[in-house]
Amino acid sequence: MKQSIVVPPQACVQGCHNCSNECEQKELGVLSPAAAIDQLLLAIAGQVVDSEIIPLAEALDRVTAEPVSAQFDIPVATCAMHDGIAVDWADCSRKWERGEKVLAADEFLHCPMGSVIPAEFDTLLHAEQCRIRKDNTAVLLALPIQYQSVQLQGSSVAEGEKISEAGEKLTPSHLAMLQYAGITQIPVKRRPRISIVAIGNDLRSPGSRPGPGENIDCDSIFIQAMARQCGAEAFVAPIVPDSESEIEAAVERELKQCDILVVIGGVGRGEQNYGDFTVKALRKLGTVLCHGASISPGGKNLVLACAEGKPVLGIPGPPHAAIIMTERFLPPLIEHYLGCPCYEPQEIEVTLEADLRPRGSSIWIPRLYVFKGDSGYTARIVDRLGDTVDNFVGAMASTSVHGDPEQYKKGRKVKARLLYGEKTLERKARKMLEQNED
Repeated sequence: MKQSIVVPPQACVQGCHNCSNECEQKELGVLSPAAAIDQLLLAIAGQVVDSEIIPLAEALDRVTAEPVSAQFDIPVATCAMHDGIAVDWADCSRKWERGEKVLAADEFLHCPMGSVIPAEFDTLLHAEQCRIRKDNTAVLLALPIQYQSVQLQGSSVAEGEKISEAGEKLTPSHLAMLQYAGITQIPVKRRPRISIVAIGNDLRSPGSRPGPGENIDCDSIFIQAMARQCGAEAFVAPIVPDSESEIEAAVERELKQCDILVVIGGVGRGEQNYGDFTVKALRKLGTVLCHGASISPGGKNLVLACAEGKPVLGIPGPPHAAIIMTERFLPPLIEHYLGCPCYEPQEIEVTLEADLRPRGSSIWIPRLYVFKGDSGYTARIVDRLGDTVDNFVGAMASTSVHGDPEQYKKGRKVKARLLYGEKTLERKARKMLEQNED
């Protein structure tokens, strides 16, 4: 397989020019990822989505718009938990204290499991606690515990008891309990609508064959899938060429029909000198809050803006950078509208099989292979970074590298964010090892 030759950029001789290169000499003025997203969230603090009422059967993974309570008691009446005779405990207790152990026929009732226990009784006698005589009386053999073996009305769920708070993501268990308690329709937050606009003269639509200097747009489908995974609706607009007027028109058009706008490409720091007009269009239509964040790959050209009161996420076009920027900056925006976590990848501790070297002052997010051994998980960087199958599909996790190089030496433990569940991870690792043996 052909390998590209990567020559790391050198530091500028006369100081940092704040270009898009990921060299050792970084300009320190850019925001951290956390500070950047906080600025955008502050700018859209008052933005919300409407609610809608949908059938409960369609509500899995939707987010409740208001608290939901039980419509009636469960059980709706006191009932027997198994076969036995229902008695009034206070009456049995008085008889037992006087040494009287016989219950008249009207002082108990045979109750099979699940049957309703009349209001005058409150306790169920077990077979070993009594003996039924031929004259239809019963003899107490032991004094029962009050309320034993009965399920009191409303003891599982009381009418009006809150089942779900507002802002809860509904699970299968939620749906079961809600239906159990009489709910068939439920108010949920409307899914945030995300418009995705890819920009670039080099881009071609899916299904075509790219020519020299051209690429198929694959960022859009990743962002769309990520948005849907987080509980949003996402729509991909037609590709827009590197034209200031056409970019501006596309942004204006999409802002009218979305809650969150994602623009891909045209965000280089050289701007119009290199045919990049996205940032200029966003400045004209709104406010650019951040152009660049201390995270790589992709953060140098990241754009966070606000236009018509809506958040705009501008990410660089190279796919390996686009996926990292999407994973880090899109979920917080969706979570703002839904009011609950929507993207919670599992984190595990791994032991590094080789050194990872921090890149300047930014947070570097490399993809990793992860392997499970007798003493826990180990990890190493993927064989090929960039826009490769290894990086996109073969990778099993990512980690954050920044600060003291000593903490990323071989044998040190770091946190890794899984891209798959642990079962899938182990399966992928096993297949990879088998292929290497072949």
